[in-house]
Amino acid sequence: MSALHYFTRLAITATVSCALGCASHGEDVSLEGSGATFPAPVYKRWFLDYYQKNPAVRVNYSPIGSGAGIRQFTSGLVMFGASDAGMSKKEIAALPKSYGGVLLLPMTAGCIVLSYNVPGISKTIRLSRAAYVKIFLRQITNWNDREIVKDNPDVALPDQNITVVTRADSSGTTFAFTSHMAAVAKALNLDWTPGVDKSVHWKEAIAAQGNDGVSALIQLTPGAIGYVEFGYAKLARLHTAALENQAHQFVLADEAGKSGERALEGATIPEDLQIRVSDPKAPDAYPIVTYTWILSRKHYDDKREADALKAVLLRCLDDSEQQTAQQLGYLKMPPDVVVRLRSELEKITG
Repeated sequence: MSALHYFTRLAITATVSCALGCASHGEDVSLEGSGATFPAPVYKRWFLDYYQKNPAVRVNYSPIGSGAGIRQFTSGLVMFGASDAGMSKKEIAALPKSYGGVLLLPMTAGCIVLSYNVPGISKTIRLSRAAYVKIFLRQITNWNDREIVKDNPDVALPDQNITVVTRADSSGTTFAFTSHMAAVAKALNLDWTPGVDKSVHWKEAIAAQGNDGVSALIQLTPGAIGYVEFGYAKLARLHTAALENQAHQFVLADEAGKSGERALEGATIPEDLQIRVSDPKAPDAYPIVTYTWILSRKHYDDKREADALKAVLLRCLDDSEQQTAQQLGYLKMPPDVVVRLRSELEKITG
């Protein structure tokens, strides 16, 4: 089994603890969560780091996709959910009244990259806004299409069909990606027919479960291109395209996270913390970024569980844990968002 599949395909289980006197009754606390695959690697690492200092609370996180995570959170199968799409008004309305409401906590953010497998090409391929939108609309179907060739004069692009790889599951990554694509298509006066949702109808595409599944399918398919979170592409050593942003600059997602962080700067922070950055304007911003949210009840029946969850999530906002996130390919959170998150977490009661 590859390191990529070992790292993320299986349910990620980490044992973590809380030093708040959670074990004052001589009992362990177990926290169950499920949802987005996008943040799974950093959640695993955060929970493990916490455990190494405070081994009293067990946190089990299963990366089953945003849509499935929302469903399990709503049905009470898990204590917390995770979604790259946040939650819609309809989904929030369906939550049990016993939850006392929901907190949507943007715990981390990352870049969604277009990874490709074009044999014989070692140089970075540049894709204009028109090119990458038209590829996913299937209006561009060959790697030597003139729309791609004109921006890559030094790359010997082959006469090879493009195979689009998408998500098979209900995915917050898909929601964030289609949100961006719809915004760009509108600016280009193109009709974005797939729509914007966690699951959409793609024309002439092959699909896989999770970010790890898409990464693996790209690796196995010559001529493929697909959308994945940057950390997964980095782990799988996939090539990623330099994308044209709104300022007409070609930008790569970088390991230091600078281009992604530029995209987050100045974004409006709404009351419910569902921060959307569909098409950033900064000249050096990478164009496709998204926050990803932990879904927490406002009220838990067990105060020890509520206090433990609050402690774990507060720890994730520390500078040391944010640096860990950057090392794994995620973005450092803007200070104003961290301040709001600390305030929101105090609303968790038990």
